Amino acid sequence: MQRITSSALRHVRLQAPERGWSIPKDSFGLNRVSLLMYMSTVSNHDQVLEQVIKLVKEFDTIDASKVTEKADFQKDLNLDSLDRVELVMAIEQQFSIEIPDEKADKLTCCADVANYIISEADKKDAEKS
Repeated sequence: MQRITSSALRHVRLQAPERGWSIPKDSFGLNRVSLLMYMSTVSNHDQVLEQVIKLVKEFDTIDASKVTEKADFQKDLNLDSLDRVELVMAIEQQFSIEIPDEKADKLTCCADVANYIISEADKKDAEKS
């Protein structure tokens, strides 16, 4: 088996350009990789926000037509403290995260929740590397 692999690898070779790899830059001076990374972050944030909004709309005591990105859970959606605890538990279950009570008290709208989820994911990624 090793001979077959070695023989195949001898015949398949990739040639690198003499000047090294070049990544084209766009009109703003960003290379394509940076741009793609930025776009993937934006779309991930948008996807998380959409999921949070959808989850909040499905919550029993909330009028789904009032749910927006910046609608305040207490003022606009009329959630009491017990409702907020239940909502935080649903968010924790949906996104497989744990939100400490002191952080949960600061999450006042869907955008705050999405930002918190993204920041926690970024922290976990940083810890892995």
